[in-house]
Amino acid sequence: MLIGQLLRPFGYLSIQHPYKWIVDWLYPLVLSAITVSAVCLAGSQAAAYGSGNLISLILSFVQSLPGFYIAALAAIATFGRTDIDNIIPEPTPKVIVRFRGTTNIVDLTRRRFLAMLFAFLTAQSIVIVILSIFLLSYGKAIYVFSYAEFPVGIYLSGVILLAYFLMFYQMTVATFWGLYYLGYKLME
Repeated sequence: MLIGQLLRPFGYLSIQHPYKWIVDWLYPLVLSAITVSAVCLAGSQAAAYGSGNLISLILSFVQSLPGFYIAALAAIATFGRTDIDNIIPEPTPKVIVRFRGTTNIVDLTRRRFLAMLFAFLTAQSIVIVILSIFLLSYGKAIYVFSYAEFPVGIYLSGVILLAYFLMFYQMTVATFWGLYYLGYKLME
């Protein structure tokens, strides 16, 4: 049960909404594919792992975000307007909640949706920071790894970079979606 609680912030990804997959997966995947293609075509895949290069620049940006996300989460949780607790109009985002052996589909309020979103963004930014530190420490070793004269590391590095940028762009696009909800939808 403890591991389930630790991974609960990623429950945001299980929210069901007709357009949410575009924000969560399509845009980030397209952006990450473009980025990894550009890095590989520029011949700088190994250089991405160097100090002062792409991953270290992302790390310097992302490492300050968890504090801001936690502050936004606290503001959402304590926001005084009661209309934030109304169910979001159609198409209403829904989430499956399992409680004491019963499965229920729950329509989300703006408060619950935003709380789930910013909990996810906090957790994902922490994961990106940890992954960035790992890649800065071991990325070049992964890139040059070969097995029986086959350059496994180049392909493995490409997959790792694709996953890394997918998470980064997923966080970035979801942040803009959260800002849209906070700035415009909350005032409707």
